[in-house]
Amino acid sequence: MRNPKLMIAGAAKPATAILMAAAMIIAVSGRTMATPAIAQKTSQPCAKCHTAPPALNDYGKKYKETEKK
Repeated sequence: MRNPKLMIAGAAKPATAILMAAAMIIAVSGRTMATPAIAQKTSQPCAKCHTAPPALNDYGKKYKETEKK
């Protein structure tokens, strides 16, 4: 007969791995979020340049082109 404690310990390893992977994904994705620096600089909402951040809409692309010059 199998030891129930060993069965529970064996089941915890995949769950721990899944939780660790999820934590790493959340930690990394948090760093890639856009900052509102340009919105603060121009006093415009983020939606003025972005459809779904970080993707730029046409206005945002034009703004980016003109700001580089």
